Amino acid sequence: MDTRDSIRYWAGAVGAAALVVGIVVIVVMVRMPTPKSKTAQTQAATRTPAAVKPQATWKPQAAVKPQAEVRPQAAVKPQTASKPQPAEHAISAAERKTSEELWAEQKKLDADSARVMAATPDGRRRVSEMIAKQFNVPEKLVNDLRGRKINYGEITAALAFSQQLMKRDKVTRQQALDKVLGARKAGQGWAALARSFDLRVADVLSDVRKTDKQVAKLVTLKASAR
Repeated sequence: MDTRDSIRYWAGAVGAAALVVGIVVIVVMVRMPTPKSKTAQTQAATRTPAAVKPQATWKPQAAVKPQAEVRPQAAVKPQTASKPQPAEHAISAAERKTSEELWAEQKKLDADSARVMAATPDGRRRVSEMIAKQFNVPEKLVNDLRGRKINYGEITAALAFSQQLMKRDKVTRQQALDKVLGARKAGQGWAALARSFDLRVADVLSDVRKTDKQVAKLVTLKASAR
């Protein structure tokens, strides 16, 4: 085979081989999925997302004022029930009767004392001395009470009541006497006074009668001396 024929032969072979390769490449490319273009990918990547609606501006809440500390209330102590003072209408019939007798004896003592003072110049001194001796008090105390326009019958009853208070409550005579005279000034009768202080009217009545008998003797002795 000469040179020309040889060149033609190899040129034909190479052309055939190239044709086969081209066909194979075309077939492969047809069967393979078409890749997305870089441009499309770039556009998808750079696509502007939908505008996000701005959220409402957050307003800070007003500062909550701290509540004052609640202090637990002290337990309320139950009040001790006070003993009601007995009213005048609650006085028994016996107490009322004794009080009336004391009032009558008190007035009798006032009358007898007035007779003694009228019968002798030192009558007032004698009556005051007698009452002071009976209750073991200074004569000046009796005279001071008389100077306050308190009659001898009232003075005797007040001293008798204060004597009971002194023994029971362990107080001074002046303290006891102030309580008694304060109740009398407030308008309490003897029965109500005795009930309020839990005292015995009968014992006071006995003391007033004893004083009146001694004063009555002074009147009798003065009358017999004439």
